Amino acid sequence: MNFFTSDLHLGSNQALKNDNRPFKNAKIFEKFLIKTWNKQSSKNDTIYVVGDLFDCHMDIKIDLKTQIKFVKKIKAKIILIIGNNEERIIKYFFNNNFENFRQYCIKNDFFDVKQNDTLKICNIDFYLTHKPKNYNTNLLNLFGHSHRAMGIYKSFGFNVGCDLNHFKLYSENDIKQLLKMKSLYWDKDENLKLV
Repeated sequence: MNFFTSDLHLGSNQALKNDNRPFKNAKIFEKFLIKTWNKQSSKNDTIYVVGDLFDCHMDIKIDLKTQIKFVKKIKAKIILIIGNNEERIIKYFFNNNFENFRQYCIKNDFFDVKQNDTLKICNIDFYLTHKPKNYNTNLLNLFGHSHRAMGIYKSFGFNVGCDLNHFKLYSENDIKQLLKMKSLYWDKDENLKLV
C-alpha cells in the first residue's frame, strides 16, 4: 500500500512552535513519527513524503547527517518529493545539483527522490507536487506546503500535510474516502469552488 504525508520539518523546534504541534521538542516529535509510521506501514509499503521532510533555512544550520538517519528507522520504503526546504538543501549543500542530492539520499536508505511524480490511486492518476501552485491542471493532485492554511480540499486535489491528519500517514483508503467526499459533497458546494 502507498501512504502520503508532507511538511514534517524534521529537527525544527521552530516548526513545532509555528504550527502549534503538541510536542515538547523535535526529538519527541520524531520518536512519535517513527512509532506511528511503523505501526501504520510495513516493509512492503511505500511512504510518499510530498516535500519538506527536512527543515533548512539560511539562518539555521541543518545537520543533514543526523536528520537523514530518520529514514533508516522507518520500515516502509520512502520516496521523497522535494519541497522548498529540500531545494535549499540542494542549493546550500549540493551546489544546486539535484542528482547528487538524490544519490546521497538513496545511499542513506531512501527508495527514491523526485521533483514530482504521477501515481495511480483508486484507478485515478494523481500528480504529486509539494507546492499547490504547481498543480497539474489535467490531474487530481496531492500536495503540501501550506500546512493547515488551505485545509484538506481544493477542487484540484488534496493537501496531505501532516498537521491535517494528526501527524499520521494518509493511506490509499484515506484518499479513497477523500475522493468520495469530493464527489458527493465538496465539488457540489458552491462555497468551496476555486476562484
